[in-house]
Amino acid sequence: MKTTLHIKGRNLWILCTLVVVGIALSCCYTIIVSVDQPATAVVGSTVNIVVNVKNSCNSSGTAHFVFGFLAPKGWKTSQNAKITWASTKGSGNMVLIPSTIVAPNSNGLSWPAYMKATFGTAGNLIDDVEWVAYQTDAPINYANGDKITGTVNITFSNIGADGNPTLVKLGYVIANDQNGFTFDGNDGDSSPTTEYYNELVTSCFQLTGGTGDLVDFCNPQLTTINPPKSLDNDLVTITYNNNVTPTALAGSNAVYLCATATLSDGSTVNVCSQTAKTMLTQTSANSGVYQLTFWPKSFFGTTSAQTVVSMTYYITDKTGTTQVGYGNTAAAFTYKFKCS
Repeated sequence: MKTTLHIKGRNLWILCTLVVVGIALSCCYTIIVSVDQPATAVVGSTVNIVVNVKNSCNSSGTAHFVFGFLAPKGWKTSQNAKITWASTKGSGNMVLIPSTIVAPNSNGLSWPAYMKATFGTAGNLIDDVEWVAYQTDAPINYANGDKITGTVNITFSNIGADGNPTLVKLGYVIANDQNGFTFDGNDGDSSPTTEYYNELVTSCFQLTGGTGDLVDFCNPQLTTINPPKSLDNDLVTITYNNNVTPTALAGSNAVYLCATATLSDGSTVNVCSQTAKTMLTQTSANSGVYQLTFWPKSFFGTTSAQTVVSMTYYITDKTGTTQVGYGNTAAAFTYKFKCS
């Protein structure tokens, strides 16, 4: 099943060339008409996405079309996605923009860094997504009065390369290699806001199957672990947010981590005492958000020959009898230690 997503609001100026810096701009404005994207897919499958655009030019010039795609880092977009473009002005491949290329008007940032600085995680709640930047493999020539229609076509093979079932908001950005993410007040189609760029973020896309844990970028989580991918020899911070939904720990002055580690040799280690070692500290008075930073190897007391491969855990009160688990249920939270 496919869903068609429409932009409401701002349009996009695209394919612009700077005639004289700070004096004159030559432009086409572009509108993302829709994005054809499946609602769900299976880990390891191939997913096809089409971004539909149209342009209307009020001057002549030449520019490269720039396209940004936001997806989880573990999907390895640059390795697994093939992106092409087709339009009434020609067609070809979208090629990765080298990280050494500085985006215009970005204060020295590369295109991916500029996208991250401008659009952040695009509404995703876990900062383990990345913007990957492409441009047309050839400059596009346009003339005053041109009406251009086109598509950006994404073929994403081996989607979910990290093996994790996922809920995520995919993001799309279109711009040009002359103006970056700027707006000069011109209005090529009499719309309220016309810019040299546009961002579109989809509703949550669901990836099913796989062998890993569910990674939910869309919904507020009772607990998160930062960094999202780590090994047992890294410092990790667990955050418990008691404001997400009413829980049995509401109003608690102190909450504690109750965790069981599974080791590489098949043994388990349980740490569930309510002490300073396991106590999560409230980030500010009455915030309802608690954090604990710990070193897993030390926390679970493993030897140099042992590795913590996964952890199940609850958040408890001072007595240890009241426990909050995944989705505010009796099921334990789970976390697998891995670097990718």
